Amino acid sequence: MPAIILSAILVFFACQKEASHSAASENIPAGKAKLSVFLTDGPLDFQKVLIDIKSIQVLVDTCHHFGDMDDQEDEHHDGEHEEGEDHGHDGEGSGNSNDSCRVWSDLQINPGIYDLLTLRNGQDTLLGASFIPNGKIIKIKINLGPDNSIMADSITSPLKIRNGQDFVIIKIRNEHLDSIAPNNFHLILDFDLARSIKFENGVYLLSPVVKAFSGKNTGTIEGKVRPEDSFGMISAFNATDTAFALPDRDDEGEFKIRGLKEGTYSVTIQGINGFLDSTITNVQVIKGRETELGKIVLHQ
Repeated sequence: MPAIILSAILVFFACQKEASHSAASENIPAGKAKLSVFLTDGPLDFQKVLIDIKSIQVLVDTCHHFGDMDDQEDEHHDGEHEEGEDHGHDGEGSGNSNDSCRVWSDLQINPGIYDLLTLRNGQDTLLGASFIPNGKIIKIKINLGPDNSIMADSITSPLKIRNGQDFVIIKIRNEHLDSIAPNNFHLILDFDLARSIKFENGVYLLSPVVKAFSGKNTGTIEGKVRPEDSFGMISAFNATDTAFALPDRDDEGEFKIRGLKEGTYSVTIQGINGFLDSTITNVQVIKGRETELGKIVLHQ
């Protein structure tokens, strides 16, 4: 299957996007809700990472609604993936609610091979949007195909799915969803490549780690790193949260880290080519806002 050229359809999670989907909310059928799922990337220092996304399903609890209390079983997972769980569409083993209330629904997406490295520094792409049963969204399941690969030093290598587990399930909580209109939701999925890809015994292995987050309930750190060719990966971290960025060398070293919980962070910029690492402490992140670090100059 040919790769999807994402650069032509990259979009920003911005007010214009919300306005267009809000207008469509008036046409949502009775008993339905609309879910739009966007994909973004927690980067890795490669040239390409091609991920084969086949389909997405949504697990909805039709006996509850958005805003109802989240399941206690989900309390400490914060939207991260579950390994070894595959309930398919039968709703079995799905927690405290009556299983007859839980329905798996297919999300209409653009299946294909996505170069995740085009989705960094605040960029995302719409994976799909469709009507689902009205209720409380509790899980998202991403099904992967076999055509995954990675390009490093201009050499393309297969990216093998570890243990043959070709899916990832993400638990969804109220805080992960942006309600942009009644029964109309946005959800952003962050594919954390730094945690998802390992190199073992000469083979690249994929074990997907995907985080769900809301643009309104999380904050952003952004800035620029100079001089050119002085920087590598950037990490923003505190005791409970870590995220990464890779500045754009074609755009004055700009970077943006999204999906951060409100709190105080340290930001470390990796120096390369003889430049020293630099760490900025006491960076305040506020939900729904961008924290601007300005220009950061590395030194040798």
